[in-house]
Amino acid sequence: MQVVALLHAINLGKTRRVAMQDLRASLERLELQDVRTHLQSGNALFTTSWTDGPALREALETELQSTFGFGIPVTLRTAEEWQDIMRGIPFNAEREEVRVAFLSCLPEPGAVAALQQKNFGAECWQIRGDHLYQTVPDGTKNLKLSQAVIERHLHCSLTVRHWRTMRAIHALLGK
Repeated sequence: MQVVALLHAINLGKTRRVAMQDLRASLERLELQDVRTHLQSGNALFTTSWTDGPALREALETELQSTFGFGIPVTLRTAEEWQDIMRGIPFNAEREEVRVAFLSCLPEPGAVAALQQKNFGAECWQIRGDHLYQTVPDGTKNLKLSQAVIERHLHCSLTVRHWRTMRAIHALLGK
């Protein structure tokens, strides 16, 4: 099965540095096959016979802690799940900048309803399952619905990828 691993918060500034060559070697130590990385932001693709997603995530996080000396949360999606995320985009990514937040949990309906009451200006967003799709009309640096705001209101940790990265990974998956 093909899997995408999204590493949270690496290679931001001078701390939490992870070389992609070292990341690939780490994943190969877990006997993952066809390991590839995309960009320096912690996107890895591989083939595996693991069928237990939580156990695979735990093994990856343990290996990464051992290799790099700090904890790195990991979000996993199968190629099929990735395909569903790509199909599920509620916005026109050809006309506007879009990003996807991969949530660590399914948000509670009450938390979503409370977030919907907030004003985020021209930013539009929708939650589908454990993903939040968001438009970015004024650029990432000017976001009102920031990662911190999402985490605080939905009580889920997350990692975010821009739509262009999503498309590139999709292409690497051969979808």
